[in-house]
Formats: sequence, C-alpha cells, structure tokens
Amino acid sequence: MKKRFEFRASSLDERREFYEKEFDINKVKRWFYGNGLSLPQLCALDAGTETGIILDKKLKGKMFYFNFKDLKRKIKKYVPEDLYYDRNIYENPHRILNSLKFNNWKKQELAFDIDADNIKCKCHKREKLCDSCIKRAFGLAKKMKARLKEKFRNIKIVYSGRGFHLHILDKKAFLLSIKEREELNKKFSRFPIDSWVSRGYIRLIRMPYSLNGLISRKVIPIKISRFNKKQAYPLFLKNN
Repeated sequence: MKKRFEFRASSLDERREFYEKEFDINKVKRWFYGNGLSLPQLCALDAGTETGIILDKKLKGKMFYFNFKDLKRKIKKYVPEDLYYDRNIYENPHRILNSLKFNNWKKQELAFDIDADNIKCKCHKREKLCDSCIKRAFGLAKKMKARLKEKFRNIKIVYSGRGFHLHILDKKAFLLSIKEREELNKKFSRFPIDSWVSRGYIRLIRMPYSLNGLISRKVIPIKISRFNKKQAYPLFLKNN
C-alpha cells in the first residue's frame, strides 16, 4: 500500500488540477512585488522531461521560454512538470527570448540551493528523499541565512520540494561579479549547496507557488522559523 503523502511524480491530471484549482498567479506577483522586485523578465517550463509524464513525447527534452504575461497560457498548454523564472536581468529581454542566448545579462539575483540530495541520509539507500532529509535541509538553510545576514539584509527562504532556496534580494547582491559569487561559494562551502546555482551557471529557479511535479510538492515561501510540511501538500494528495 502506498503512503498517502509519499514523494512521487504527479500525473498529468494531478498537475492540471493543481494549476486549475490551487495555483494563484496573484500570489506569485505579490511575492515579487512584496520583496521589492519587478516581475521576472523571462519564465521557463519543462513539460515532463525527467518523469516522462508529458502531453506529447515530442516535447521531451525541451525547455520552453516565455514572458511572464504568457504564464497562464503556457501552463494551460503544457501542464508542466516544472515551472521556473530566470534570475537574470537583461538589457533587452525580447532579443534574448528570440535568440535564446542568455550569456549577456547585466544583473542576476543571487540564490543558494540547499538540496536534500547533498545531505547524507540512510534513506538514500532505499529512496531518493524523506522527511528527515527535508528537516535537516531546513535547519541548514536557517543556519546559512543567519550567516548571510552578516553581509546581506533581504533574504527569503523558499521550499523547493527537494530542499530550500535562499533568495538574496539586496540590490548589491544583484551586482556581484562571477568572481565574487565564487568567493561566496567558497565561504559557505561547508553547507550542502549546489554551487553552480549561486555561481550563476544555472539561471533558472523554481517559481514560488508552483508545483514540483517530480515529487508532488508545492514550492512555498517560508515566512516563519518553522517549516510545516503539510503546507506543501497539494490538494490531490490530501484528497486521496
């Protein structure tokens, strides 16, 4: 018998149900505006590459990029496995969207990714993820946030499904060079971070309030010092 709230891939019907009944684009907008940010210039989605649960097999392996104003339409069209926004700020995002060459960014949001995959856990011999991994990842995210507070002020934690993202939203953080980002990676190397995210190799990061379709968990901002895992359960799990 399957566990009710196990970490598992969402079906197409479940993903469709989530985006029709739970996903609120106004919450997304409030997260950006409330944190002193503009809406993302570019967004992206994967229709189902990792799970193979996809509307059309021809879409597998493709990443689709679009403007934020097209977010609802693209979700409805592709029923995505994953939904992201681009942390880069470009001089001409329309040109970037047409060329799909993303190297010429003028600013980039600094973010750190603490992933449960990088934490040693006995469960990894049997499965890829467990609540213990997530709990430990959250504890490390809080400790890292406290350390980052020595240099930055506006830091937000977002549960990604597999771990926690620390979004550094100070204006000066957007202007850091690649070298400065690498130095930060070295400084915080004792934390289980995916260094290519904070270094800037990976521009995309999960959209707050979207669904991590790989494991059936909601991507949610954490506003208090405690993480309530039940808040991340989508309705299709609760109703099973």
